[in-house]
Amino acid sequence: MTTKKKSKATTADAAPPDLREALEPTPANLTAILKDLKAVLADIPAPQPVEGEDGKPVLPQLDLVDALLHIAFADGLPCGYGQEARRRIDDGYVDRNEFRVTEAFEVEDLLRDLEIPSLFDRCLAVRDSVAQIYNDQNGVNLAFLREAGISDRNTFFQRVPAVPPHVVAFLANLLTVEELCFSDKSTLRAQQRLGLDPKNAAVAKFLDEVRALLKPYGHLPLSVGPHLGGGKPNQTHVLSPACLLVRLAPASKRR
Repeated sequence: MTTKKKSKATTADAAPPDLREALEPTPANLTAILKDLKAVLADIPAPQPVEGEDGKPVLPQLDLVDALLHIAFADGLPCGYGQEARRRIDDGYVDRNEFRVTEAFEVEDLLRDLEIPSLFDRCLAVRDSVAQIYNDQNGVNLAFLREAGISDRNTFFQRVPAVPPHVVAFLANLLTVEELCFSDKSTLRAQQRLGLDPKNAAVAKFLDEVRALLKPYGHLPLSVGPHLGGGKPNQTHVLSPACLLVRLAPASKRR
């Protein structure tokens, strides 16, 4: 009896590349991220200032619940899928309270034609996450995480176990990147959390350029450009500015 040798996996059989794989902050990687960041920002208009609590104009902050929805639906996919999913949810529900009491299968129906893998599981996790956030905070808002310390953030996420670990990691790293880009205070600890050497000249130059690019926005955009007609995901760029920069987080902190 003869046995056939197993053929080597072809390129078609190989696993697709991880679009959100963590990147070491080497000069080459920092240069590549900066190039992609400039390209995607060129297709995202800077927002108009809004009235702040003190009546003075301020740039809008990133809605962290939007970030939760974004990564829940875009994980493993180009960011255009998360952007289109968020647009449909915003258009399909009056507010997040209405979304909170909907059923996962209804959200699945809303997004079915996008052919997102494991769509129902994602919809169920998002629906349960939003419900638990509401029960904990008496509202669907995560802005308080910006002022919370690391231990308080961890305690909160323990109280909302429906939020999947990869979403928790994304939000935690996103907050660190926000601090790095927009804080007026020392960002040494934020750099350390991301594994960035503050004494490295390439890192310092990279951060200076990133801060200058993002200053007109005041936040980390999750979009990759305008919404397209026909409900199609915009795939002009693979990753949004937020997701490009979150790739700098060490792999051990991302899952």
